Amino acid sequence: MRALGQTPLVMLRDGEDTLDATLAAEGYRVIDPVTLYAVPARQIAAPAPRMVAFEVWPPLAIMADLWADGGIGRERLQVMSRVNGAKTALFGRAQDRPAGCAFVACAGDIAMIHAIEVSPDLRRHGTGATLTRAAADWAARHGATWLALAVTTANTGANALYGRLGMTSVGHYHYRIKQGATATTQPR
Repeated sequence: MRALGQTPLVMLRDGEDTLDATLAAEGYRVIDPVTLYAVPARQIAAPAPRMVAFEVWPPLAIMADLWADGGIGRERLQVMSRVNGAKTALFGRAQDRPAGCAFVACAGDIAMIHAIEVSPDLRRHGTGATLTRAAADWAARHGATWLALAVTTANTGANALYGRLGMTSVGHYHYRIKQGATATTQPR
């Protein structure tokens, strides 16, 4: 990584305790602990109410703005564009205003939500739940059995929402980075 001009950053999954301890001893600190959630898609699938959420591809400029406001930049949008297979973006509204967006794509029988973002001033108005249920509905219609997502463990509001929706924690991972270095890796 250093040879490529990158900050040394290592992703560690459940069960990689020896490597985790070795990196800790070498001065690598934990950043961005993440919880992975999954749920049978049909269990929470619900079509979005009219004028509240829409399936849109490619994403609208207002969606790129919402993502940018949440720290999801051009590079991550380019990753979304490169995804092959079934994919869509979801655009949510609340109080007659743009409220949030998400990206969802299928890989086999799993659909993964990526980059779910709700405008801070419109949180706690149901947009996150609506987008998640709409993603499950879209996933089920596109052949996915499961809906999954990753969220930072520190995002207590989102973790509580996914639990209320019936999603189950199915794993964890975190990154380690050399002390003094910075990196942004976190899913939202």
